[in-house]
Amino acid sequence: MKYLITGANGFVGRYFIEYLQKNESNAEIYGIDITENCLSDINYRQVDLSDRFSTYRILDEIRPDYIVHLAAVSSVAQSWQDPAKCFLNNTSVFLNIADGVRELGIKCRILSVGSSEEYGIYDIPMEEGFVLHPKNPYSVARLSQEYLSKLYVDYFKLDIVMTRSFNHIGPRQNPKFVIPSFIQQLVKISKGEQNELKVGNIDVVRDFLDVRDVVDAYYKIIKHSKTREVYNVCSGKGVKLRDIINTVSKQLNITPNIIVDEERIRPNEIMSVVGDNTKIKKELGWEPRYTIEKTLMDMIVKG
Repeated sequence: MKYLITGANGFVGRYFIEYLQKNESNAEIYGIDITENCLSDINYRQVDLSDRFSTYRILDEIRPDYIVHLAAVSSVAQSWQDPAKCFLNNTSVFLNIADGVRELGIKCRILSVGSSEEYGIYDIPMEEGFVLHPKNPYSVARLSQEYLSKLYVDYFKLDIVMTRSFNHIGPRQNPKFVIPSFIQQLVKISKGEQNELKVGNIDVVRDFLDVRDVVDAYYKIIKHSKTREVYNVCSGKGVKLRDIINTVSKQLNITPNIIVDEERIRPNEIMSVVGDNTKIKKELGWEPRYTIEKTLMDMIVKG
């Protein structure tokens, strides 16, 4: 089976490739990304997926059985800084892939990755059937991608399955994201290289899932779910950022001086985002394996 992984050099992309290499010995893996090749053990192409011709050409060359679409602007904070770039990247790139598959007549399944941010504000665990109320540029782009996915299934008969993925964390994550930023700072404090922990709003509650559980969920969705289905990919548990800091501080045996940095406060911040993972557990037999404590310790040790 041929797998095409977009965003292959990214956080989740690398983990998904490692998962395939470990669990499917006959997988023929192709990775594409806008950056130069960081992966020597797969078939890699440097491709700008916002370019329609380049996208069609690589799709026609590979003609994959599965496309795992991970290439995206994936930061809410970044989406506020450049809303147009976020929206265009996350929609036009997907359109180029979906329309390329349609026009070239490629028989494949596409995994379209969405976000918990699509839900908006709910004070209870969010289920797939909830009405969606996006509250930032990133979530609007992700919801548009989901609607486009459904349109291409309904009218062009493409085989697309979808996620609404909640926050995922793990070793090797870019420190521009909140948890690796905390850990990077706290490790420096433990070494005497930094005096203060700079934070934004640490009273928000988020649903964090280990990236190794995320890629296991993605694999089960793309291999075993029905066309057009949407699944929450989440732990089902809410954790306050303040408690994450306390856990890591105990693991490092420090008491940090916490300073609120106004530049880290997001506009229109949603205070609580927690998912319900009943559907994916019931229909696909998926279960998370990593505890938050284990994930945080691995992030300290492995970076």
